[in-house]
Amino acid sequence: MARALTLGNGSCLVCLDRHGFVRDFYYPYVGLENHVSGQKHRIGVMINDSFSWLDDDTWSISIGYKPETMVGYLVCKNEKLGVTVSMEDIVYNEENIFLRQVDIYNHHKESIEVKLFFHQVFMIEENKKRNTAFYDPTHNAIVHYKGKRVFIVNGRTSQGTAIDDYSVGAYQYEGKEGTFRDAEDGKLGKNAVEHGSVDSVVRFCGTCEPNEKTRTYYWICAGKNLDEAYALNELVMQKTPSAMIHSTESYWHAWLKTQQTDLSGLSKEQKKLFDTSLFTLRCHMDNRGSVIASADSAMIEYGKDDYSYMWPRDAAFIISTMCQAGYEEITKPFFIFCKDVLHPDGYLHHRFRSDESLGSTWHASAAQDEWLHDKVLQLPIQEDESASVLFALWKYYETSRDLEFIESLYKPLIEKVANFLVNFRDKQTGLPMPSYDLWEEKIGVSTYTCASVYGGLQAAAKFSELLNKRNHMRIYKKAAEEIRKAAITHLYSEKQQSFIRLARIENDKIVQDETIDASSLFGLWYFGMLDMKHPLLQKTADQVNKRLVNPDEAGGYIRYENDNYFKSGKLSNPWFITTLWETQRMILHPDTDLVQLDRALETLNWVISHIYNSGILAEQLHPRHGDSLSTTPLVWSHSVYIETVLAYLKRKTELKSPIDPSLIHEL
Repeated sequence: MARALTLGNGSCLVCLDRHGFVRDFYYPYVGLENHVSGQKHRIGVMINDSFSWLDDDTWSISIGYKPETMVGYLVCKNEKLGVTVSMEDIVYNEENIFLRQVDIYNHHKESIEVKLFFHQVFMIEENKKRNTAFYDPTHNAIVHYKGKRVFIVNGRTSQGTAIDDYSVGAYQYEGKEGTFRDAEDGKLGKNAVEHGSVDSVVRFCGTCEPNEKTRTYYWICAGKNLDEAYALNELVMQKTPSAMIHSTESYWHAWLKTQQTDLSGLSKEQKKLFDTSLFTLRCHMDNRGSVIASADSAMIEYGKDDYSYMWPRDAAFIISTMCQAGYEEITKPFFIFCKDVLHPDGYLHHRFRSDESLGSTWHASAAQDEWLHDKVLQLPIQEDESASVLFALWKYYETSRDLEFIESLYKPLIEKVANFLVNFRDKQTGLPMPSYDLWEEKIGVSTYTCASVYGGLQAAAKFSELLNKRNHMRIYKKAAEEIRKAAITHLYSEKQQSFIRLARIENDKIVQDETIDASSLFGLWYFGMLDMKHPLLQKTADQVNKRLVNPDEAGGYIRYENDNYFKSGKLSNPWFITTLWETQRMILHPDTDLVQLDRALETLNWVISHIYNSGILAEQLHPRHGDSLSTTPLVWSHSVYIETVLAYLKRKTELKSPIDPSLIHEL
């Protein structure tokens, strides 16, 4: 199941499903140590003697973010019970506290008895073993802990009451479903402690008059020991939950207003997705530098792993977008992270965990015979990931002009990566050596990788020129140009009239994989390897538009011909990023006029029409009915949406206010 809302503060990230259930709780890193791991933190309501869980299909639920702030908002209506439940959810921006405000509205003509149940199941450190949960009578709270991870569950009602019933017990052990079943008769067993695989339930009671509401606050405090978690619980009591919600809402509203882009040219829906996308990017960024691809752990139910890692490429795109949106200051830790994890030879590995340790991989070392360096076998990589970081760093400099930061990174990051890109090439062709493509499926020399390496080297050359290191500048420019010429020679197919996905070097000969791939076209113009009007780029664009447009109802562009990832029928799935890439190319093409530019709005509206019901973007869509598929949200999808909006608004301003030729002076 998709994650409808993601809420975070840079060290704690909480994901909710479409019922408002907590499904992921990452702490103390964004993306690392998921202490819920897809289990359900259920919410139950009993009105008089009738009980219902919010996911039992008797509720009509709408979910999304409150406008212009990272506050979750749910409205759940139940005609049978005669009530509406509304919730506002936050991760407190100052501390690691998840807090929710729950209002229950009485639509009856008489007073009702309300019992509200919150269920918790923590698999601390992503393991159901060796957990402990107990009731603490001194604080009237439930504590879940293991080692240096402690979670305190507590709450208060607007009527001044606290937790009035509780129970803890075994969860999915020896045939037991869990303690949550104890809530369904309205009373809890008051079992005070359990260890192993455990869950807990707490209850709040109150009365509600006709056409009135009753309010309950519920919170979870996360700490590394009991004292820290109890101190956070005391902080909530002192500041009050309502004040903390208001403070967090105000903070994110102010944060959003720091970006100065004039969005008046967008529709209400387009602007709302722009705001949501910014919040999605921010809450997936760890304060120590990692930027994960997605916090949606549901992916692990369908495979061996999920997207809660930092891919340097995905992160570089996201960081570039944040710079363009005016948030360059918060991107600096990412580049420091990359410096810290850079291999001594100057490359970045496949992916990383948020604590700078190496992430899992499916790339085989045995597939790369060329990677024997001083008789030490190195792990395989996607070379574009290293190059993309340099390209993103130049984007950072363009917006920040932070020369001191660039100087501090030149030798440990820029020079090391650039030298690797120069040397990691086939001596005969001048092409980069084989590595895995950006789709992480094939090993070879891809058009996209060539383009990204070209862009990375050009960025390194600019930094070298900036710092008056002209010998380096000349070396990097020369290598970039050699790669550009080699790509034209070896990766353009006359037969296909297009740059192709990749080629392999077999027995000193080039063997082409002639698949048409959207990333080939994107890389050529995005990294500047070919001019937008270059005839070979235009021919490639013609083939992309001929072969990669989804012919079914959902529309959009697929990644490449015969893409089988998450494919359920005969047709490949369209992706948001590939569809928006082609719109960006149209926006930035020098021949685009105002009439043509307005076609970009059609794509933005297409994106709006295919969002998940909470207003977020998946990785891909079903080719016919357009349902969200794969990980949801995918941060990269939101990043490309922001980038497309910014490109559209900037180009529209340029076309409406062209430069007066009389003001242009010869250099």
